[in-house]
Amino acid sequence: MMWLVLLPALLLAASGLTYVVYWYDTANGPGLERLRDLSGGRPGRWILHGLLTGALAQAILILTFPSARIGRKRTLPTPDPDAREPIVFLVHGLYHNRSAWWFLRRRLARAGYRDVVLFEYSSWKSDFQQIAEELAATVRTIHGRAPSRPLLLVGHSLGGLLCRAAAQRLAELPLSGIITLGSPHQGSRLSVFALGRLGRALSHRGPIIREIEAGESPLPFPCIALASPVDNMVLPMDALAPPTGAWRVQWTEPVSHVAMLYHPRIHARVLQLIRKCQGLERES
Repeated sequence: MMWLVLLPALLLAASGLTYVVYWYDTANGPGLERLRDLSGGRPGRWILHGLLTGALAQAILILTFPSARIGRKRTLPTPDPDAREPIVFLVHGLYHNRSAWWFLRRRLARAGYRDVVLFEYSSWKSDFQQIAEELAATVRTIHGRAPSRPLLLVGHSLGGLLCRAAAQRLAELPLSGIITLGSPHQGSRLSVFALGRLGRALSHRGPIIREIEAGESPLPFPCIALASPVDNMVLPMDALAPPTGAWRVQWTEPVSHVAMLYHPRIHARVLQLIRKCQGLERES
């Protein structure tokens, strides 16, 4: 039964290592002042919360990751053409798969969002623009099956950047909003440690980011970036915020990068934002 002790210790150690890097970067940059303001002068407590949620999130990821291969459908779903709620597209992040949305998808279903499309891609076989085009093609196909339905894109981490890039290819479609969770909107300094071409391309203010920004034009729908002030994968902290004024940044509870996928309060925020994109709730 040694593994019952060893596994949690390894998860805590791995999470702790990322937060050592996070603290070094944040303490030596403008992010420290923001962290102090957001935490009410208790940055240490928030970082500890991030570390603990990071270890727990990694355990959940390990347990749920294989579920992506169970009951996997090779064909795209056919949404109800007469329904009125938006079709929601969920786009996972780097090295992940459709299991990233195991909890949020069920939360959406309970809230009445029946047509949810899980877009999946390989982090090893394609480059960024190829994946963005595949996402855009998937959205077009689904739209063709229910042309009166609004469309909404939700992406975690790299998935949020893919949503940004795909949206520029879909100007003719009835998109109602983009919501991103912990996305490196200006890249990340940690990309130097990434495995594979796609991960290393996400450098801070690097070519991929410049390509996205060069192709962007104002979007006529809400674009919201949910960002944790203790995100341990996107550094510096300012990289979580898109530089364009068309986007709004909402700082969330102090959870780790991966924990944004699983935290109930983050799910509640996503649902609230979806309703706002539908016009069902007023801006607070």
